[in-house]
Amino acid sequence: MSGESFGEALRELMTERGIGVRALARQVPCNPGTISKLCRDERGTSEAMAKRLDAILGSDDRLLALFKATTGTVNARVADGGDNEDVERRTLLGLMAAAVTAGSMGRDAELLRGAFETAVAADASDRDADTWERVAFDYANEVGWAPAAELQPELAADFAELTRLVPTAPKPARVRLIHVAAQIAALMAINLTNLGDGRSARRWWRTAARAADQTGDHAAAARIRGRAAVISLYTETPRLSVIEAAEESIMVGRGDPGGVVNGHAAKAQAFAELGRHDEAKDALDDLRGVFERLPEFVRTDRSSWGWSAGRLHFVTSFVHTCAGNLEPAMDAQDAALAVCSDRGWKFRSQIEMHRAGALIRAGDVDEGARHMTRVLERLPAEWRGDRLVQGSAVTSLRLAGAGQAGRPSLQQARELLKSAGDR
Repeated sequence: MSGESFGEALRELMTERGIGVRALARQVPCNPGTISKLCRDERGTSEAMAKRLDAILGSDDRLLALFKATTGTVNARVADGGDNEDVERRTLLGLMAAAVTAGSMGRDAELLRGAFETAVAADASDRDADTWERVAFDYANEVGWAPAAELQPELAADFAELTRLVPTAPKPARVRLIHVAAQIAALMAINLTNLGDGRSARRWWRTAARAADQTGDHAAAARIRGRAAVISLYTETPRLSVIEAAEESIMVGRGDPGGVVNGHAAKAQAFAELGRHDEAKDALDDLRGVFERLPEFVRTDRSSWGWSAGRLHFVTSFVHTCAGNLEPAMDAQDAALAVCSDRGWKFRSQIEMHRAGALIRAGDVDEGARHMTRVLERLPAEWRGDRLVQGSAVTSLRLAGAGQAGRPSLQQARELLKSAGDR
């Protein structure tokens, strides 16, 4: 702990616990901006806030010790001003709400807040755009990690609020707000897919693409279309339609690597599923070329919009798994698992589904099915029902030969998936 700042410790704890800015802010409760500033050491805090964060994160008074070491307790309220009183008041109110009927109180409070926002409505400004860009950033780091059922009402409420702001904004702020709307609509689509509602997700993808087009940012428009193509691989979308969507994304992106990378990834995987393995290999080669040109900040971004080496290993694993190339598939899976973060349970689980599929495709059907069953049984029930994990598992099971489909090991894996999907 020696020499670390409060913000450094908080960021480390949040990463270790797999909790995002907005999720932590909900538990405090406080404004997400407060947590963001604490993470960046851009504001002071109070003893009450340090204690509350320690309690939520289970950090054995680590943050409290840092608070006392850096600011002390005597002048804490003076140094932090009225904001700390507000944080303490919010904390008390949050604890009271948790003790009573948190759900209904939250809904009632949201109605009151919306009425007030309408009453004092003013033209949106660049400051509003700054705020909403932070909101979109936070969501991009939560979708796919936090429970989808908890995120869905929050995404919907925030999108509704953002929609009310856009018409009143002057042009520079308006374009920025529409850009945020495109991101949140896309994240809504991803979250709906995680919940198993692919039809609603398609409508949100259309909204996201239209919004991105209005900004004039061709890279963003391509990125959203490409991500839609990738996520549609976990729905019943015909794979030829996925390829068409991927090619549209590549065309819209005009060669921007960050814009077109998802399109190339979707194309390689769709060809692989169709059994068009030469075309899948060519698409994978194209993807590798695009990956080499990605800016470093895109490769290191762990949000929904980043494209790390792990994603490249994932696509490589999938293409070789479908083709029955056991050794290259296993090598790609090992490489993917080696770079997987501690909180990357979904990514890790999907790679293990690939491993099961590689064994099944290579003819070791029982071992592949048993591997899948072991991995699924180790997952908590709510993770086992995740639609991306389920999609990877179902694709791997389909790699069994026609004469193998009735084997008891495969049937056991199917029943486990069905029981999780019915939850």
